[in-house]
Amino acid sequence: MLRKVYGQVFETVNVALGFISLTAIAIGAFSTFTGLGLHLITKAGVKTIPEERIESLTTFGMGFCLCGGVGFAGAVVAAASAANFLDAVDKDEEESRTSGNNNCVVFKPSDSVQQEPTDSLYLYQLMNLNGCRTLDGKLIVGRIEDELNRKVIIYDKLDSFDTNMLMEIFDTDCDEDKLIGKAFSSTLSRPRDAARDFIDFHRPQLQFKADFGTDIEKCLGCRNFHGADKVVCGYHPYGWDSSCICPDWQPDKNNQRAYFPYERSEILQRLNQDIEPNRAYLSKNDDGTLTLWDNHTLRRFHFSWAGILLEDSNDSDKLLELGEHARLLSYIQYFAARAVIEFDYSAKIDDESKTVKGYCYY
Repeated sequence: MLRKVYGQVFETVNVALGFISLTAIAIGAFSTFTGLGLHLITKAGVKTIPEERIESLTTFGMGFCLCGGVGFAGAVVAAASAANFLDAVDKDEEESRTSGNNNCVVFKPSDSVQQEPTDSLYLYQLMNLNGCRTLDGKLIVGRIEDELNRKVIIYDKLDSFDTNMLMEIFDTDCDEDKLIGKAFSSTLSRPRDAARDFIDFHRPQLQFKADFGTDIEKCLGCRNFHGADKVVCGYHPYGWDSSCICPDWQPDKNNQRAYFPYERSEILQRLNQDIEPNRAYLSKNDDGTLTLWDNHTLRRFHFSWAGILLEDSNDSDKLLELGEHARLLSYIQYFAARAVIEFDYSAKIDDESKTVKGYCYY
């Protein structure tokens, strides 16, 4: 913070020095040309001021021009240095934002990070960053990497085309702010490439989305999808409008994506078939998380799409009997096997009401 204050003070002083230097150049140029003009008039035989004063005026003007030029050149060099310094400070502030408990969150542009080909699956999230000169109010896509005592967010900016396509994919009603927090997965390590790959995967359905009244997203990645002439496919010309997964969905080998274990809706649907009879329900959130609702005890548990319990979530419960690091599948097995016993107290209340009937209270 002090570095930025010093840099801004230096920049202000430097601007003042540049203004003074330009003023000196202007005064020196005026004096020099005035002295030269008077010298020529004197040469022509017209008496003006003494020759010594004319030479002093010319020398004075040339000296002012020289000093002003040196000062202005120094101000330009200093201004460039100050700009680089402030940019470096802004970049440091942009790349490091501190949250509670001294956990540091560092933002790094993808161009500044060496990318290595891996078989990893990354979770990307749409976000905006306020308070930085270069990113203030702009939408970015980033992935979070955990390091010792800090989180590093590798990010790229989104252009207007990507933003518009993502708003259409996530159905945000053309509201860019509603994109903030939305998440998707990709095997690509660069955020911009991952966003383009995610958009390309949805593109076949997006261009026909207005023509169909059904949930066209259920056709994502299906090799049977047709879309032209308002026909979804040969099996279901008007689309699959049931709440369950289409039984004729088949993966398109030329347009496949990798998913987290519990990212796909059909996986969650199968899990819900096991736990819904026991008053539990698993729902997917667009921010890369899952919520397991226990409607019997009014508790809720938050997991990542990978099935990891989010222990840092303030409103997430935990089943201590399953262990500190139990994953989603253990919770699903617990809720699928538990016995929900409902008690009907209505008869007991009727009996009690009959017992006290007729008593008078004073």
